[in-house]
Amino acid sequence: PAQPFRRHFRCAPPVLSQCWRERVMASTLRCRGPEGRQRARSQIIVMGMSRSGSSLTTSIIAAMLRNGSRSDETAWRGLGRALPSDSANPGGYYEREDVVRLNYATISSVTGAGWTSFRPDHLLRPAALNASWRAPSGRAKFEASARAILGDMDHHAPWTSEQRSRRVSPPPKAVLRACEQVLKDVRFARTLPVWRPLLRRPLCVIPYRHPGEVASSSRLRSVRLWEEYVMSALTAAREARCPTMLVSFRRWLPPPSA
Repeated sequence: PAQPFRRHFRCAPPVLSQCWRERVMASTLRCRGPEGRQRARSQIIVMGMSRSGSSLTTSIIAAMLRNGSRSDETAWRGLGRALPSDSANPGGYYEREDVVRLNYATISSVTGAGWTSFRPDHLLRPAALNASWRAPSGRAKFEASARAILGDMDHHAPWTSEQRSRRVSPPPKAVLRACEQVLKDVRFARTLPVWRPLLRRPLCVIPYRHPGEVASSSRLRSVRLWEEYVMSALTAAREARCPTMLVSFRRWLPPPSA
């Protein structure tokens, strides 16, 4: 399923590691200004269709951001509560609960429907979500909540913590962890347009998986929803002018034995 979408992207690697490391290292250089001063961080937005490997992909990104430390959860999510694991995803979702709640509430507030119901104009042009708030106060409430989440992630980023405690420029090893943050929720495929004005240099990662496998793995059993979410994610990333990567779920798995 990746072939029809490759034209949308600057980089669509078969696996995340090679292209991702090049981009992270380039971002690392940009994050160090004159005299080691910190520049704006990037947010990595992981979105697409559920049951496509988004949690696995985010867990790998989070491990890179925390430099291999299993205990430093604040490196990827700040102090926000992580969405608990369950029988559908025993390894964890790697999502902040407040991000998921905010995206649910935003879709409901703007469209008057749930996250599985698409209006035709939003599917073809996700940015239309920005002009569709049902209540005048909805946008202001969203922005206040989103700014609080992003501010928490900024405040507890490893670089910020080290500068606060040591009052010196961070060592080189801290740069990789401090320059990127990761926000994962498949519903960013729909809500990215309203988050975009608050983000700094966002990078989009879209895990994908064969629609038949997604439908058989999901409680929704819907190939149509896979198509709508993948199309919306691709279009939202392009409208937001975000550097974007497609990540194949199958490439994370070992090849079948002969």
